[in-house]
Amino acid sequence: MQILFLTGLAMIAFAANSLLSRLALVDGAISAEAFTLVRIVSGALTLSAILLLSQGAKGFYHQWRIGFYSGICLFLYALLFSLAYTELTTGFGALILFGSVQFSLLGMHLFQGHRFSSIEWLGILVSFSGFVWLVNPSSSTLVLWPILSMLLSGISWAGFTLLGKQSGAALPATTKGFIVAAVISISLIPWAFDTKSISSQGLIYAVISGVITSGLGYVLWYAVVPKISLLSASLSQLLVPAIAMIMGAFFLHESITTENLLSMGLILGGIALTLYQQHRQSSH
Repeated sequence: MQILFLTGLAMIAFAANSLLSRLALVDGAISAEAFTLVRIVSGALTLSAILLLSQGAKGFYHQWRIGFYSGICLFLYALLFSLAYTELTTGFGALILFGSVQFSLLGMHLFQGHRFSSIEWLGILVSFSGFVWLVNPSSSTLVLWPILSMLLSGISWAGFTLLGKQSGAALPATTKGFIVAAVISISLIPWAFDTKSISSQGLIYAVISGVITSGLGYVLWYAVVPKISLLSASLSQLLVPAIAMIMGAFFLHESITTENLLSMGLILGGIALTLYQQHRQSSH
């Protein structure tokens, strides 16, 4: 029961990242670039403090090579994520993000030599059809750039995830990724982007996203992951878009249409089918 509760808290934290971004960006309380900068830097400071308290200075000695590459992926994820949420609704953006992450991981699985069964291909086809329905390419009101931005954000997050799996310890590797991403943010964002549009409200949302729903959320998630199966971890993340959609409707009064619910069911159901089939095959 405790593991279930902690897993639920981690998924709520992930969904809250989408909500906080949308709350900060929908009314222009802060620019997407400034939100990214504050979120990453505050997350890096939080994780560094946790690592220092738990492992001392020795926790910072190793894994900087992985941290360098994961930091680049983290920076791209966070910046593209924020840019996309200037236009996308909370649940819509989360669905594209986590769908993109899962498709990227499945693509890497295929690239590494795994051959999908007919049931796995069926799940992928169902998910892809749901995604096409969701973005509705024939719609004249569709704005493509935020969708593309969120897709690329998901690919970057998948890269961050894959690099994290190569590390022996999740907390040190994640902390170093945040530190590198913070250095990149401080180096590039103030010079390349407009950071003048910063209100106290937007700043508070960014700090909460960095410290609580990103920093502490990731620590919580990595504490839970070793205690559950890979299938449970993957399926748990599929709950995030649904939670984000509910949060968006409650806090921002965003509408939930029948089309959105059906497309979400196809995307997440198809991915769940593929993951379950992979789990069955690995068990055998």
